[in-house]
Amino acid sequence: MAGYAYALGEEAVRAFTSLPSNQRSQLLRAFDSLTRLPHQKGDYREAGASGRIYEIKLIDETLVTWWIDHAAKEVRIVRVESVE
Repeated sequence: MAGYAYALGEEAVRAFTSLPSNQRSQLLRAFDSLTRLPHQKGDYREAGASGRIYEIKLIDETLVTWWIDHAAKEVRIVRVESVE
């Protein structure tokens, strides 16, 4: 599965940039892990309005929501939410 990249949506970018630098560093490592193993499952799943299934993973005190676009070889990160 080499060659995958991650892409953050606008909402995810805004949330990501508001986090402290240590949390951002940890999330960047997690994003890289998702690109290396794009088929990994989250801790939870949710269906969007269109029926798309999103994976959700708790990373420290942050929820990350994503889906895999295999055609574009991208991990599409749509939400980053602090749960502290």
